[in-house]
Amino acid sequence: MQKCVVLTLTFFSFAQIHGTRTLWSYMQKYLRSDDYTKKDTGDANLAFLFTYGLGMNILGPILCRINLKLSVALGCISTAMVFTAIGYLLQEKKLTYSWIIILMILNGLSQSTCYPGCVNILGNWFRNAKVGILMGIWSGCTNFGDIDGLIIGDRIVQRSSLDYSWAFYIIAISLYAIGLLDLLFLKIAPDNRNKKVEPLQSLIDKESEDINKSLTEQTDSQNLNQRGKVNILNAWCLPGVAIYAFCYGCLKGTFVGLLYWLPDYLQNDPQLEKQSSYIAQMFDVGTFIGGVFIGLLGDVYKKRAIFISPSIMIAIALMLMIRFLLQSDPLPYYFVVLGIGFFQGGPYNNISGVISIELTTQLKNDKAAISIVSSLIESVGTLTAASFQLILSRLADDQLFLFFTLVTGVAELTTLVLLYQECKKKKDQK
Repeated sequence: MQKCVVLTLTFFSFAQIHGTRTLWSYMQKYLRSDDYTKKDTGDANLAFLFTYGLGMNILGPILCRINLKLSVALGCISTAMVFTAIGYLLQEKKLTYSWIIILMILNGLSQSTCYPGCVNILGNWFRNAKVGILMGIWSGCTNFGDIDGLIIGDRIVQRSSLDYSWAFYIIAISLYAIGLLDLLFLKIAPDNRNKKVEPLQSLIDKESEDINKSLTEQTDSQNLNQRGKVNILNAWCLPGVAIYAFCYGCLKGTFVGLLYWLPDYLQNDPQLEKQSSYIAQMFDVGTFIGGVFIGLLGDVYKKRAIFISPSIMIAIALMLMIRFLLQSDPLPYYFVVLGIGFFQGGPYNNISGVISIELTTQLKNDKAAISIVSSLIESVGTLTAASFQLILSRLADDQLFLFFTLVTGVAELTTLVLLYQECKKKKDQK
């Protein structure tokens, strides 16, 4: 029973955290004025993403060492305070560019404490479960939260007479509630402490070590072990890390770009505006299904690039379809956006997690390797997504999907290199 409570609380905690991002993306058009333009929106998104990435590497781990429950609850409550402030300033017509930048910086730092605490608590409770399956299901909280944020924005803007500030108040109230529930009922570990409680990272390390037994040591990894343990610099020398990091950076840049700018793109068409929330939700639905499906294929056939590469190619075709073929009829957008989520979001969901494990399987003697490689790949993705915000906020609507196509095409070129390496390895094994 307690495991269900833990799973539910952590699920909804990070879901509501993620919901604030799509709510912000949906509402940003309606916040614009002479003092807050589309270009300023890009600056605000950059401020959030940069401080979020910084906090994930500094503030989150520090709070996790102090108190895991506090890390999760504080992330929810402090984020709620930020969105309460946004709602109040909007209601009083005092929400200026300077205030938005300050609040987005605080928002990034606030949100950075929740995720590390959630995954460590899950690791304490489910250390004997199959981590991959569990995290695959739990990671659906991001898609759930994204849809929730879009629904709140749609209900306030399109289907009620309430002031727009209520969208921010509602998401804040839900975060206050889940934060309070975390403080009251979230247990960081089982009562039986006879056995040492291992964090989730240790479980992933063990899974990585099990795979090591069936693999041949590679020369590059041996050289790294001889020189010392893997760090953030020499991790770039590991086979496949640089290529995967570059590919993930392009995919995350596109993924976050769609998350923030797809609602805005749809809202600029009067015939699509009222359904912009529901069309944008299809992206998250497709991402979740695609992540599970492509991950399952990779597990079954023990190959990744052979599925990731064609998937990205189809996503490119669908993006071009939006740019050149679709008009103002809402119905085709539902299916095309669902397809983009499936074929672009699926590879995105797989690269950062599962592939990080596979890239470090050759490093038997370095238990921190998977953490280093995961951080490296995630940092590249976050910095790329943040920098893209400056570009996207300065593009016209008809240039948006051309840019997404270009960046995703670069990701496709890197996967072709990975596909060649996969095929060559299979040939050598024969």
